Amino acid sequence: MFIHQNRLETLLKPDHYRSEAQYRREIERLFVPAWHLVGTSAELPRDGDFLTLDLLGEPVLVRNCGGEYHAFQNVCTHRHSLLTHQERGNSPRLRCQYHGWEYKADGWTARIPDAHCFRPFDRENARLRKFRLERCGDLLFVSLAEDGPGLREHLEPYYDRVAGRFTSPRWAPDLGWGFHSACNWKFPIENTLESYHIPCLHPRSFGGLYPSEGAQEHTLDDRYTTLTYDSGEDTKLRFWQGMIARRLGGESTNIYIHCHIHPNLVFVLTDLYSYAGSYLPTSAGSTRLRLRSYRFRGPRRGPVPALLSRFAGGIGRWTMLRVMSEDIAIFEDQQKGMAASRHPGCIGTREERIFIFQQYILRQCADIRGDGQPLP
Repeated sequence: MFIHQNRLETLLKPDHYRSEAQYRREIERLFVPAWHLVGTSAELPRDGDFLTLDLLGEPVLVRNCGGEYHAFQNVCTHRHSLLTHQERGNSPRLRCQYHGWEYKADGWTARIPDAHCFRPFDRENARLRKFRLERCGDLLFVSLAEDGPGLREHLEPYYDRVAGRFTSPRWAPDLGWGFHSACNWKFPIENTLESYHIPCLHPRSFGGLYPSEGAQEHTLDDRYTTLTYDSGEDTKLRFWQGMIARRLGGESTNIYIHCHIHPNLVFVLTDLYSYAGSYLPTSAGSTRLRLRSYRFRGPRRGPVPALLSRFAGGIGRWTMLRVMSEDIAIFEDQQKGMAASRHPGCIGTREERIFIFQQYILRQCADIRGDGQPLP
């Protein structure tokens, strides 16, 4: 059942989706202190494996250093070149591509060609900038803030559950994916928080299923919201998902969990397929999604369980990509419509998680009055 029984007011105004000032406030107050999904340990299995990314305008390099994972600013302290422009690869040493300066896992310099040219050496200021990196299962997260809450606190109360769904070998890595969209980051987040658009936007992807209110439960909190859905109300899905889960040695619950950790982390957990997504603003009007999915492998081994696991993973992957592709197609039109709209808008009870998300935005960006009402 939904918690609110009457329609809700839209709290965010058009400027919240297009204003440069609002964008800068969100970066500073929401995103810099937060934890962001950057990849998985399964993508960096060997010593020296690395990946690079742009994280809120910060060039970041994530590296496997002897089985430990570290995140550095991808900038050499010598003459400010990117250490590497490769998106991923393997190198025996953390070495700058320009002059060959090398660094240790703690960021201190290791080998400097013609080091005598730099006497007296300013060792302290030649250390690479490091970012906090923590793991939850196989998932790797980075925070740009020098201090603040750790990853466990950020993901609570779902840390252990997420760790259990994204850990090899019981769960197997299935897909790493990303997309760019010409829209403010809040549009994709709000889209994923409601099921009201399913009949119109996903009539084929969901096979005509429109989740009933009685099969849903919303959890609303200042830091997160969650949808818990009994997908067993679809008899075909209940049969096939249950049969495969049991054949793989798992439990058949038919429970679909969609959790949004504010501001931008989304976890979808099912019996057979789960994914984690991070929605990152790249400007006031553009967004990048970074997504990692895992399929249930189970404790049983052999050709039949392996085939069933891959089959279930393929169905989960196909469904997820199709639904997301259909969602992506609407985001740019939402951005254009918001720019022109003069309507106040409204939020239905099925969309109540959006209301909580918008409250969070206003509160964190100090756009809310002392009595809890939004500023005009």
